[in-house]
Amino acid sequence: MKARETVLPIFYDVDPSDVRKQTRSFKKAFENHEKRFWDDEEQVQRWRYALTEVASFSGWNSKEQYESKLIRDIVQVIWGKLQSTSFSYARNLVGIYPRYQQPLNFLLGVGVDDVCFIGIWAMGGIGKTTMVRAVYEIISREFEVSFLLTDVRESVEKSGLLNLQKQLLSGIWTEEADISDLHEGATIIRRLLRHRKVLLILDDVDHSSIEPL
Repeated sequence: MKARETVLPIFYDVDPSDVRKQTRSFKKAFENHEKRFWDDEEQVQRWRYALTEVASFSGWNSKEQYESKLIRDIVQVIWGKLQSTSFSYARNLVGIYPRYQQPLNFLLGVGVDDVCFIGIWAMGGIGKTTMVRAVYEIISREFEVSFLLTDVRESVEKSGLLNLQKQLLSGIWTEEADISDLHEGATIIRRLLRHRKVLLILDDVDHSSIEPL
């Protein structure tokens, strides 16, 4: 339990010190348990020890923050743990972390409240797409909304920029985006992503202007 950090206590309308010391309602509950299980004192002691241990783990106290923020924090931590235990694309790439940490990690400035544009430009076949896929996997959990749009150049050549906007919107909406022109699409995208922490990666772009997005 300790090694895997699988216990994430949520103290909802409960003081963690009451859990740790078994005071207030916990005191009454254990007094009843001691009477009920008078012939198995060792089991009651194990329960006491377990609660003391749980109260010492890092968790959340609902009395310290608004419930909406509490829920967001819990979801973010659990999602991060689920992501780290799932199949990792980056984990199987030799030497990817040194390339990410310096200088990409510095340039991205994950955790900084600012707008950042980064362009990766180099000759074909040296692993740019591999790099951005790995970076996306590593940092996407830090954002409220994240998108990785691949083969942008080919997609625009075949279906136009409007189709690219629809791809982006399909990741935000729960239904297919019904837009008729680039201006409408750009307006909707700005409205939906405003005031949200967003990661957008466009792979294989051959034009410097991304204004219609």
